[in-house]
Amino acid sequence: MNDRRLWAIMAVIVVAIWLLGTWITKYSLEQMAFFAPLAIIVVGATVGLVLLWVKVVSDSLRRRRSQP
Repeated sequence: MNDRRLWAIMAVIVVAIWLLGTWITKYSLEQMAFFAPLAIIVVGATVGLVLLWVKVVSDSLRRRRSQP
């Protein structure tokens, strides 16, 4: 993947989290800019946990189906 494209995608995601956080929390844009790094960490950790549990459940179901 092209580095510029990856940077552009990440920038769009960060701005989306910033604007969505502003809308959800009713903080001003300046206040949310201060909390944006924390919001990005929280969103990343949440997505990571969801992906982990999806993998755990899918592996468990796969093992259960393969056993006689």
